[in-house]
Amino acid sequence: MIGETVYQPQQDIEELMNLYDQEILPCPQIPDRKTLLLRARLLFEEARETIEAAGCKINGLDNVAGDFVVIDPDLEPNLKEMGDGIGDTLVVLYGFANAIGMQVKPVWDEIQRSNLSKMWAHCSVCDEVLEKREGRGDWLFHADATPEQSSKHGGDWKVVLKIHKREDGKVIKAPTYSPADIQGVLDRQIADYQIAEFIYGEIHGEKEGTL
Repeated sequence: MIGETVYQPQQDIEELMNLYDQEILPCPQIPDRKTLLLRARLLFEEARETIEAAGCKINGLDNVAGDFVVIDPDLEPNLKEMGDGIGDTLVVLYGFANAIGMQVKPVWDEIQRSNLSKMWAHCSVCDEVLEKREGRGDWLFHADATPEQSSKHGGDWKVVLKIHKREDGKVIKAPTYSPADIQGVLDRQIADYQIAEFIYGEIHGEKEGTL
């Protein structure tokens, strides 16, 4: 459909990692242990949140203090097993999505939109931070551009997204940031299904499908 984005999750994450100056390796290989620890902790935390959202819990975690995921000096990273685990995790996640009737792409697009909204829009020519103006939708302007100016630099510039950080490394969210509205995405999926059911019932004379 016109206007639809292409579902390309790995490329979307690559875009974010580049913006955050995170290393992306060119072919399958084992990165440093610090990177592996970060990825393992992120995986654990997201898995734990999903498990708790499902009304379940991991026995024993409440009695453990400190970090749950640490480097094991007696275990060597295994590239093949990591690949297998990542692939199997994707299978489990898509199965989970199907089990709750959720279409993944709209949820992914909303999360990606929110992540990118944290970035600051800069001019590719002068590096000035660009801003939105009331009543002008998503158009971006230079701060010193007059209302009559549609652009500067003769229009020969592009928007460059950049991360702003404090001295301690914490990311400063741009004024354009808005959190992901996952509930809104799910509500639209439910509404679309109900409309489709109603139309099907009308066409086939089944009055069960009512709005």
